[in-house]
Formats: sequence, structure tokens, C-alpha cells
Amino acid sequence: MFFAIEHGINYSVEASLYNIHGLLALLSFIIGYYISTFYKRKFDIFVSIIVSFVFYLVAAFILAHVPIHVVFTPIAVITIITLVTIYFAKIPDNAKKINTKITFKDLLLRTILTVVIFLLVTSIPKIAPVNIAGIFSAFPSMMFPLLLIVHFNHSSNQARTILKNTPSGLSSIVIFCVSVHFTYPILGIFLGTLISFITCIIYIVIQLKLLDYFGINVNAKQKKSDFKIS
Repeated sequence: MFFAIEHGINYSVEASLYNIHGLLALLSFIIGYYISTFYKRKFDIFVSIIVSFVFYLVAAFILAHVPIHVVFTPIAVITIITLVTIYFAKIPDNAKKINTKITFKDLLLRTILTVVIFLLVTSIPKIAPVNIAGIFSAFPSMMFPLLLIVHFNHSSNQARTILKNTPSGLSSIVIFCVSVHFTYPILGIFLGTLISFITCIIYIVIQLKLLDYFGINVNAKQKKSDFKIS
């Protein structure tokens, strides 16, 4: 939506398909960070950051050179995301209950990081081609600051719990991107965004019903106790 307002509908329509590739890069980021949380020695948070960014950048570089198809690309990406979701759903959450409240310092840090990342992502179209801008628009600008705060203040177990439950919602973003691609040229930015959100919600409901039908619970039971930040 922000791309469309600043750079026009045509640019946003093209970037929306590359955003689908960006979701695979995001999935690589999640997997890289998840794997790195098993490292329990000094500078574990910095190791997690480095590993996740390496995973992300390598995937983004490869995907930037992969051709986009309006039909086969969404199907392929949804399939991959669904397989990862099913895999993570079989792994119990491993997080202790947290009763500590989020401090003003945490909120301020998360807000600053989110705004900085958002500004960087939205400025990419000024210096990079549409495929790169589309891919990097899927960077987890809101999840990453939260992940760092939880990992730093608590433990890698809590961070891992967030990570393993994230992929289940990514396939709905694929549907949103496809909807944007088709609705923006016809309905415009705001109505197109509204229709895309509605389509997204319908997809999520259907997805949850199907996963439940096949006995796949994306909200896996806690290994120890409920994960909660109040």
C-alpha cells in the first residue's frame, strides 16, 4: 500500500509478486534464527542475528534471479510455507511462563527499531530495482525488534516459540499479494487493499479449518507451560 501511494499503482502491482518471493526469504530468516537459538554460549544473540541475516540475504539474492509467475509462484510458495508450518506444528512450544511486564524501555526500543527498518525498506525503491524492493518489503520489521527484546530479556526458548509459530500466517500474505496484483489496477489502492484484506481473512478461516480437519494443530501444546508476556 505504501509503495502504491509513493511510487504508483503499476510499481506496487509488479512489486507485489516479488513480495511473494520475499516471504520465502523471510522463511529463511526464521529458519536461520530458529536453528541459531540452539547455540547456548557467549554472544548467542549476536550469533542469531548474523546467522538469520545470512540466511535471509542468501535467499533474497537467489530469489531475485528467479522468474515470477502469477499462478505457479504463489502455489509453490504456499506449498513450501505449509510444509514448514506442519513441521513446526509437530514440535511442542518450549517456553516458560513469563509474568514480567513489558517496560517503557522495551516499547521505545521496539518502536525505534520498527520505524528505522520501515523507513529503510520503503526507501529501497529509490536505489534498487523493483524485484529487490519487492523482496525486501517482506522483511520482518515488526517481528525482528520483538524477537530481539524477548531473546535478550528472557531466553532463546521464548524466541524459538515465537519463530516456530510465525510461518502459519505467512501463506495468507501470499493471498494478499495476489489479490493486490489483480485488484489495484481495477479498484484502486484503498478499495483494492480492503478487498485484499477480506480475501486474506477468508483464506485464514479456510486454512485453519483444513489444518484442523487433517489433525494439524498450529498452536502446539506447550512443552512446559503457557508462553505469556503481560
